[in-house]
Amino acid sequence: MVTDSEDLRFISALRAFKRRVAYANVNYDHVVGWSTSSIRRRYELPKSDLLFMDERYPHVAYVEREPSKDLQVKTPSTKADLTTDLEEEMIRGLTQVDWHRVDVSFHKSRQRIVAHNTIQVKTFWLNSDGVDVVYHIIDNFLL
Repeated sequence: MVTDSEDLRFISALRAFKRRVAYANVNYDHVVGWSTSSIRRRYELPKSDLLFMDERYPHVAYVEREPSKDLQVKTPSTKADLTTDLEEEMIRGLTQVDWHRVDVSFHKSRQRIVAHNTIQVKTFWLNSDGVDVVYHIIDNFLL
């Protein structure tokens, strides 16, 4: 899905958007890892001392102000690196377009164990702590 094919236009569809934003759980997402959901390599993730808490959006932990550029490319050396190789291919493909990244942490939330659904407030009574993330989207990304 990181390239276009004859009848499926994946990367072209992403390029059609004026702005692309990736919201990612820093921790407690047992479905999608932080580096994968934020479309970054592990060494590109913000260090824990850079994470902050905003009074207005208590679960928004980091906002990348400028889209990051590809820092370096590692060539896998063994078969054991196959997973890393596929991950690298995905990252290289998806970073052909710029991304704004917002990292979210439900570390202090009682709903942290269901962080994957809380970030999107899938069910309000179970995921209500994610409401501030939805407000962050509304306040920062309306065109």
